[in-house]
Parts: sequence; structure tokens; C-alpha cells
Amino acid sequence: MKTLRNLLVLGCCLKGFAADRTPEIKKTPIRPTLSVTLSERYDSNVMLQNRGALDHTESWVTSVQPVIGVTVPWKGDWPGSVGFQYAPDFTFFHDRDEESYLRHTGVVRLEAKGDRLRASATIRPQYTDGSTEGPIWGTVEDPGTFPALGAPEVRYRRRNFYWQSPLEARYDGQRWYARGVFNARIWDIMTEGRVVPGAVYQNYMDRTDVVGGPEAGFKVSPGWEAGVGYRFGHQDHEQNPYAEPYTYQNDYHRVVGVLSANLLPGVKLTGEAGPSVHQFNPSSAAPGTAVQETLLYYSVNLNARLATNTQLRAQSYLQFLPSTAGRAGFQNFALTGSLEQRWTAKLKTALSCEIQEYNMIRGLKTWDRVFKAEARVEYVFHRRCSAETWYAREWADNLEPGTSAREYDRHIAGLGVKVTY
Repeated sequence: MKTLRNLLVLGCCLKGFAADRTPEIKKTPIRPTLSVTLSERYDSNVMLQNRGALDHTESWVTSVQPVIGVTVPWKGDWPGSVGFQYAPDFTFFHDRDEESYLRHTGVVRLEAKGDRLRASATIRPQYTDGSTEGPIWGTVEDPGTFPALGAPEVRYRRRNFYWQSPLEARYDGQRWYARGVFNARIWDIMTEGRVVPGAVYQNYMDRTDVVGGPEAGFKVSPGWEAGVGYRFGHQDHEQNPYAEPYTYQNDYHRVVGVLSANLLPGVKLTGEAGPSVHQFNPSSAAPGTAVQETLLYYSVNLNARLATNTQLRAQSYLQFLPSTAGRAGFQNFALTGSLEQRWTAKLKTALSCEIQEYNMIRGLKTWDRVFKAEARVEYVFHRRCSAETWYAREWADNLEPGTSAREYDRHIAGLGVKVTY
């Protein structure tokens, strides 16, 4: 916990560094936000399981999602803004009430920019008031096992608390820049731990990932920056009392190359990549396993305006995380992409795809891959009222030889209406 405290102090220092000066502030009009979205969807496989006690559970799902917020901008030597938002989510599963939940999400955003120094901070706490019981994936009469990826969507419908707080401060010279970054992610899953005789009951363990560090680079040419950064992080991991007495708690060090490039007019690529050296706690590591491992880490974003009304976005990352099942550590690979087309002032369409992989490299021997493809159509009836409809197809495969029953397939179709004040 000493390491965790040091990193939290680093984040506070970055935020304090950005606010070191106290300029004269001239207030500007407050911008309120108020909206509500009502949606209805059909889900052909709510529990993401093809074989087991909960296989092919269908349900109609109703969601009511209001948003209320306010942004307060200011001018002066340090123009910027502070924003507050509260977005509850009331979701009801009509054919499986155990999956219904009430989620509270709050967001605080702070941005400020001086002549050479700028800073931003986002604090996003999220509490989900859902079932306190984990799912039972299999019984003696109806054998089954954990679905691919451990069914994270099912986990997040349980009672849990999630925190994320990325902070950044940056100083710009004429031909160079210096930057400090910090991010904390906390998963606190509040389900009951137990052993159910003759059943595969899902116990969830808490985890934390906190990382921060400095970065410096050069402005190679207009629109092009290249730099190098160091990141120090800590991953905490709760021990599963109903499994092997091991955890995947670790400290890690990253040296990353950083690039930001305007490849073409309207096309921007940003990212960082490098080795991630993980030093696992020897007192809780499994016997015979290495207490240090070097893994590849990267995070890349691409934004491209292909035409006046056509936008392409893509993101990919690879990172190590301890499993919330408490029994493994895995390399998490993700690739997402979307193509948005605005046909008229009222009509917009979007196609998106996502690939997620969990490769369990410590502990369990599983390797899952999940594909998702989605199409959406949005129509604006009035400047304060719009509607959208969507269809999504999702399926999962096992990539580790000798494993089975983790694959699934799923269809989702929905319709939503949004009213904005």
C-alpha cells in the first residue's frame, strides 16, 4: 500500500503543479446539460453462455438513462472550464430480474490552459446497485463453465464500485514539450463469496491498477511530435479464498516511445509502446513461477476524417491485468473501430466492430477471443428529440487447445429515443 500512496501523491502533485498560478478569472455563462434516453432492446443471450445452467437466457431489456450536468467556463490568463455530470442508469431485465440494476455515474472534468502550461483532470466514480450474488455457471444436472473473458458484462451488472481518474499536465517549449501523466483504476466488486456444492459459482476478487510518470519529447515538424516516457505502476490483487492461495499483485516499470502525428489532413495517429517489466510479489506468487516478466505494452488511437461527413475512429491496446476471478493474470488485447456517416442534417449511420482477447499467461491456461459487430441508425426529429435503432452480433471462440464450453453467440436489437433540454 506504500507504493499506492506514493502514486496517489504523484497524481495530486501533477494536479497541484497545473494549478500553481492563481490568475485573475473572468466568468462566462454557465452551460447546463439535461437529457433522458429511453430504450428497449432484445438480448438473445443475456448470460453469454451456450452450454451450462444459464445457456441462451433471453430477455427484453428496458433502460432509462437521464443525464444532468453543468459546465462552468472562465476566461483570463488561464482560460478553462470545470464540468460536473451525473448519469444514473435504470436497467430492467424482464425475463431475468437478477440482472436488473441501478447504476450511478458521476464525472468531474477540469481543464485549464496558459501560454505554455496546460492541464486536465477527469474523475469518474461509478457505483452499480445490482445483485450481490455471483452467477452459477453449472450444476451437476446441467454442467457448464465460465464464459469467454469471464463474462465481464455480467460482472459489471453485480453490485460493484469502479473508479477512474486520469490526470495530465503539459509544458510546451518552442521545439520541445514535457508532460506528466497519472491514472488510477479501482475495481471493488461487492458480491458474496461462497462455495456452492455441486455447482460452478462465480466468486469475484477486487483489483487496482495505478500508474504515473514523466515524459519528454521534441516537436519534429508541424503536427509531428516524438518522445520517450517512463511509467511506474502498481497492480493490487485480492486473494481468492476459495482457490489456490496465490495472487498476481505486482509493480511494473515501462519505458515507452511516444508518437503524435498528423499523417494527412484530417488524419491523426497517437500512441505509446514499449516493454512493461512486471515484478510479482514473491510471497503470493505460485511456486515455480518467475517473479519477474517482461511483456509488450501499447496503446494506439487513430482518428481520420475521410470526407466532410465521414469519420473513422480506431483504437488498440495490449496490457497485463490480474483477473477478477482471482485465479490468473492475463494479457488483454483489444481492437475497436467505427465508421460514422452523416447523410443529411437529420440522418446518421454508424458501423462498428470490436475484438477482445484475454490470454491467461499466468495461472489458468485459457485464451479467449470475442468478436462484436454493430450497425446503428440515428434520426433527429427535432433539435431536442432524436431516435436510434441498432443491431449487434457477438460471438466468442476458444483459442487454447483442450478448453471448451466457453464459446457463445448473441444477437441484440434495440430502439431508443433521446430528449434533450
